[in-house]
Amino acid sequence: MLVRPTKALLLCPLLLLAGSCAPKIVYSDADVPKMAELDDVMWAQAQVMDPQFKKIGRATYTDEDYAAFIAAGARLKLTTARAKETFSKGPEFNAFADQLAANAGELADAATAKDAVKSSAALASAKATCKACHAKFK
Repeated sequence: MLVRPTKALLLCPLLLLAGSCAPKIVYSDADVPKMAELDDVMWAQAQVMDPQFKKIGRATYTDEDYAAFIAAGARLKLTTARAKETFSKGPEFNAFADQLAANAGELADAATAKDAVKSSAALASAKATCKACHAKFK
């Protein structure tokens, strides 16, 4: 006699798969100084920077874009400070963190001035710094 699998048995693998694809926590700036894992710091950084990186090369930005750039710059300053303070992997890692913090300042300054060219350049520089650091340390 053959037994037909129940719907519950068929759904279990789907539920397990869905649970493993659940979104990560959405962090606020206030969370960053308390983070106990470098992966969380990087995720907090990616949450604000990845959407901004998609805007590199645009000729114009909206007021909402500039506000997002200013917020992203502030987040980068927090995450780079936390990465150096708690998760440093030595002088080269710290140099990348310092460079990214400088990129954050450039981005915030360009966004405050509503300068599209400088904003795009600052985003591109920040992205290049992220890629170089990840190539070395990830």
